[in-house]
Amino acid sequence: ADVINFDGNVVLPYRFRNKKMKTLKDVIALKFKTSESEGVILHGEGQQGDYITLELKKAKLVFSLNLGSNQLGPIYGHTSVMTGSLLDDHHWHSVVIERQGRSINLTLDRGMQHFRTNGEFDYLDLDYEITFGGIPFSGKPSSSSRKNFKGCMESINYNGINITDLARRKKLEPSNVGNLSFSCVEPYTVPVFFNATSYLEVPGRPNQDLFSVSFQFRTWNPNGLLLFSQFADNLGNVEIDLTESKVGVHINVTQTKMSQIDISSGSGLNDGQWHEVRFLAKENFAILTIDGDEASAVRTNSPLQVKTGEKYFFGGFLNQMNNSSHSVLQPSFQGCMQLIQVDDQLVNLYEVAQRRPGSFANVSIDMCAIID
Repeated sequence: ADVINFDGNVVLPYRFRNKKMKTLKDVIALKFKTSESEGVILHGEGQQGDYITLELKKAKLVFSLNLGSNQLGPIYGHTSVMTGSLLDDHHWHSVVIERQGRSINLTLDRGMQHFRTNGEFDYLDLDYEITFGGIPFSGKPSSSSRKNFKGCMESINYNGINITDLARRKKLEPSNVGNLSFSCVEPYTVPVFFNATSYLEVPGRPNQDLFSVSFQFRTWNPNGLLLFSQFADNLGNVEIDLTESKVGVHINVTQTKMSQIDISSGSGLNDGQWHEVRFLAKENFAILTIDGDEASAVRTNSPLQVKTGEKYFFGGFLNQMNNSSHSVLQPSFQGCMQLIQVDDQLVNLYEVAQRRPGSFANVSIDMCAIID
């Protein structure tokens, strides 16, 4: 099938021959795949207030339709239905919208939802065009606040018209910003999935006086061990965990008779969305940043000596290290991680997996199997 890659800037319009399109019945079908949780897949509107929009919000699919509202009277036509979850998993998802008057069937993959639109009108009145990949900038507040779709679509069919084929044959004029290409660009991001018995051991650069890690995670669980690493020269260890949906860092400092430095940040981080953790520690200083929000970054200036160790355990860790005088660990992490960086180096998960047995257990690379 013809694939179109949308770069997040480009919008692909299908312009109507007669400037207006008045339909009692619509059948729209397409497949999409993306790593983004937000983006407008298709949109059309009319000057009478009708509109149709299919978009991703928080990695769920939202379909909105208005067959007309009565400005003066009580008729209110806006109808919105949400379906699916975790649709930013970079796998293909198919959508079919079938409308007959006010009766709608919305099919996502293998699940169908049937509903009726609000209001009293049966016809969808659109003006000029229906667009794929975003809303053309009109100066209206509704268009600027919604992100364009970034990812791939294929087999786009609008009321019997093969949109992908028209685009490939250059019969449509994409917006002059951004790029439309006809092969699916694979993202560099490779996720790794952890269950309750998983861990991933990543080598670091030992004996550095700066400890630096960052990664993204997504989970539905409020608790779990995200990272554990032992400092060199018996200086202590670092544990990063999720406790009651917050990220906490615990630094055990052995040289000062087992004192522990604790900092935490964030809230509600077990909402199934991707969240970024950045943690940095050096002599007498540590900082934890969640989701790139520098304003709410948490710092500490407690006495601390840092010398990085050889191993960083993500998602859980080997029991034999428990003979160190270490407090009880959190239950291991259940969920996904991606973009793991250790000492400012992006970790190649495939290399880690191939390196040697024993460096990981029960992890699945290049998939994210958390389910709603």
